[in-house]
Amino acid sequence: MPDLAGLKSRYESLAPEVLRVARGGGRTIVVTHIDADGLCSGSIMFSALKRKGANVVLRTFPELDTKVIASLGDQRFDYYMFTDLGSTLVRELEASLDGRFLVVDHHQLAAEDMVKPSVVNAWGYGYDGGREACSSAMAFFFAMALDPANVDLAPLAVVGALADRQDGGASRSLTGLNESAAEQAQSAGLLMVSKDLMFSGRETRPVHEAVALTSFPYLPGLTGNKDAVLNVVHQSGIPLKDGGSWRTISSLTSEEKMKLTEAIAGAVGSSEGATDALTGLVGTVYTFVFEDPFTPLRDGREYGTLLNSCGRMRAAGTGIALCLGDRAEALRGATRILSDYRSAINGAIQSLTSDPSRFDAHGHLVFVNGEGAVDERLLGPVISIIASTPEFKDKVLIGRASSGDSDLKYSARVGDFYEGEVNLGSMMRVAAEAVKGVGGGHNMAAGAKIQSSRAEDFAKSVLEQVPI
Repeated sequence: MPDLAGLKSRYESLAPEVLRVARGGGRTIVVTHIDADGLCSGSIMFSALKRKGANVVLRTFPELDTKVIASLGDQRFDYYMFTDLGSTLVRELEASLDGRFLVVDHHQLAAEDMVKPSVVNAWGYGYDGGREACSSAMAFFFAMALDPANVDLAPLAVVGALADRQDGGASRSLTGLNESAAEQAQSAGLLMVSKDLMFSGRETRPVHEAVALTSFPYLPGLTGNKDAVLNVVHQSGIPLKDGGSWRTISSLTSEEKMKLTEAIAGAVGSSEGATDALTGLVGTVYTFVFEDPFTPLRDGREYGTLLNSCGRMRAAGTGIALCLGDRAEALRGATRILSDYRSAINGAIQSLTSDPSRFDAHGHLVFVNGEGAVDERLLGPVISIIASTPEFKDKVLIGRASSGDSDLKYSARVGDFYEGEVNLGSMMRVAAEAVKGVGGGHNMAAGAKIQSSRAEDFAKSVLEQVPI
């Protein structure tokens, strides 16, 4: 049973210690992950502390391991705050940081770590951390405990939740703690929630490009095929330009949106996955009313994609700058990064799907070998997109990529129509620990990092845990 009151009470009891360090001039560091939820949660925490006069810095990491923890400990900060990282390494943090830390997170963790005073985790307060409470929402309510004026940070919690694909409620809406954060944003006049077409780039891309870019849902024959979509839109009679400017999904009238939906339905026809795709065309849209129209920051999902591209393309600093309010150079830089990110994703998917030998199927479980084809930071998004395609939508996918000279990075995803029972967070943690690696995550999305020499044993452990 969700316990928002209990979570707020816990935060209120922790706030004085955090403020004591800040007011005493102590050095505080916020450590967070590179994905959009990590950038949002870290920025929320950094902003809330900075506003209280804290001497605080913010750093991002693609993953947390014993080497990183030891390095952080050597720097002798007075207080360490971890967002979207750390739940699977609580004992290592205790050994290195002498209790001077707090983990605010939503990833699954061991039961004995759940109740430790240095941990505040969504699962400990009745929220499903994979569906109802992202790290950004957890950080937001901590910020509110520090000062209710931090309600202006609520939009970042919404972005983090959408980017983490926690929009699993009716009509792709947010639920649980994420919904509570969205309600705070709405009450403050910062967010508008409505039902509309769900295409990628709905605020910024020409109509035909927005449809072609959409992979959630995957549109058979149209996703990734701009020319085919352009033909479909022309046949619908919808004007693609207003004067000399391309029109976007958000600029279409209700009648035009209906025509577009009918045209797409006719195009995908009776192809495999068509019914599921068409069902997912309309859903809940989150619009930030204070952001300029026709920018990628106006729509919550576009904002999240922009941040993910920054983190995955080794430009986390640009993403942080966006979260902290830079709407000039950071926005221009992030837009360029997004273009490169999409090209890299498309190239990686093409490399994988054009080589059947990279897919090793064991019933409903499929291992995907991305070594030499996928950058480790892009592995998660690539596997997510492949898991949404008709061929793999009912499968469990375990992708791997090289990490450095001697390690492997894994990302696991479950297709939306997989009918079995699987907890990827637990599965990856158990399999990684069996080979002295690190792993964890959520029910539907998780990851791990191990030594390359232990790949066979890791795969064996995974197979033992998944009904195939």
